[in-house]
Amino acid sequence: MSKKIRFLIASGPTREPLDPVRYLSNYSTGTMGMCLASAAKKAGHQATWIQCPEKIETAVELGRELKKLLPRHDVLIMAAAVCDVRPLKFSGKKIKKDRLSSIRLAKNPDILAGLSRIKRKDQIFIGFALESENIFKNAFKKMKQKKLDLVVLQKVTEKENPFGDKPIEAFVLERDEGIRRYSAIRKQELARFVVDAAEKLIERCH
Repeated sequence: MSKKIRFLIASGPTREPLDPVRYLSNYSTGTMGMCLASAAKKAGHQATWIQCPEKIETAVELGRELKKLLPRHDVLIMAAAVCDVRPLKFSGKKIKKDRLSSIRLAKNPDILAGLSRIKRKDQIFIGFALESENIFKNAFKKMKQKKLDLVVLQKVTEKENPFGDKPIEAFVLERDEGIRRYSAIRKQELARFVVDAAEKLIERCH
């Protein structure tokens, strides 16, 4: 493809500080984002890669940064694992163990839903879905609600998870192309496919 695409990629886990020594987070490693940024650059495109929590720590900070950067990019790939909740209050002092059972939580903003409201017609949004049940129903619901052009769906159970650098099972859902299943694909290969799909989606927009 001759057109140089500007990719905006967010990956890794957000962290929601509780006190000076503790935070809420998840098992995401950011491996997928590293592979996506590498694949985009190898294909001759520009890639702005936001690594959580190294560059951006919290969900609120990530949402603010993506909103600022989105207008200057063609493709948003939201591979970040955003914490759904955060502590209602941050304690400047370490919380004693006997008080940890009564931590109050607040919902974090839905970053993709917010960005979808300012999405341009010539922009492509790609999201990731991690589901344990009703996986296709939930993934297609996410696609519709957040105006996603493509969703990479992965299943997580007690015995298996897609975190880290290892072959995974993945399903790629595209609005007009149905579902593609990859039974054991390395994230480097999956990233190349996602970048290739983004190129084709951009071509359709123009």
